[in-house]
Amino acid sequence: MFLFFENTITGDFMKLILRLWLVTFGIILVWVYFLFISPKIFNNHIITIPNVINLSEEQATKELARNKIKYQITYVESEKELAMKTVPYAGTKIKSDYVISLYVGKKMPIAYKSYLGRIYEDIADEIELMCNNYGLKLKVEYEETDFTIAGVIIKESLTDGSVLNQGDELCLTISSNHSTYMLPDFVGLSLSEAVKLIDEYHIKVNLTYISTPVDEDIIIYQSTPANTLIQKNNPYALDLYVSKGVKDTTIIDVETFIEVIAHLGYELEVNYVNSNELENKLVAFQVQKLYDINRVKYILWITK
Repeated sequence: MFLFFENTITGDFMKLILRLWLVTFGIILVWVYFLFISPKIFNNHIITIPNVINLSEEQATKELARNKIKYQITYVESEKELAMKTVPYAGTKIKSDYVISLYVGKKMPIAYKSYLGRIYEDIADEIELMCNNYGLKLKVEYEETDFTIAGVIIKESLTDGSVLNQGDELCLTISSNHSTYMLPDFVGLSLSEAVKLIDEYHIKVNLTYISTPVDEDIIIYQSTPANTLIQKNNPYALDLYVSKGVKDTTIIDVETFIEVIAHLGYELEVNYVNSNELENKLVAFQVQKLYDINRVKYILWITK
């Protein structure tokens, strides 16, 4: 009797445990179904990607959201801040849980490059273009100084390497100097052109005429290099050598011409060519300005 009672209790307990396991397993199945299976069956419908090309970022994202399309944005450097493309492309059919890529053009941050020490007039157009492109406000001021020539940028409100932001103000301070000037480059100018500069800068000059194959009244040499800083009212006289040219019937003494070029300190390159005509006759020449070292080079072709 006691044994029968004990077996009955043990059997009921096992049934209770079994029921608890079945209930727990059922809850797990229901949880998995509603969380993972049901959305894929009932909610994962097919949608079509709309065309958002050339829309602003705000317009493009609103259009995608309206069509219940999930997206991620990738910015691409561009002057036009518009939607450039979607991946997959517009018109493609996708499942509602698919995340597309939206590529949007954007002006990337640009670092400011210092203009200190440069002549403002030489780069004024470049500075104006930069300010227009990046929405900068340009302000130019002048400051009297004895330490540099007029027209040089000596101060700037933005630091080299700083990021340019739309609406920033770029204030440039330009040197103003009424006591010095940069000596002009006279070589290659006609005498009439040179006279205008001579009068403008009040330069004292000594003219020396030389017979050369260069056209008449063309300046072939100046004793002080161009871009030399000169004090105004300086008693110094600039020596200018002017070509007298040659007549068609004149045969130039090549040796004398070479001596003149050497005396003036020019670079010289001589090429000899075969000819049935007179020996040691200048048949052609070329004048080159070597701007990097502020020199002039003569290239001669002479018969042999």
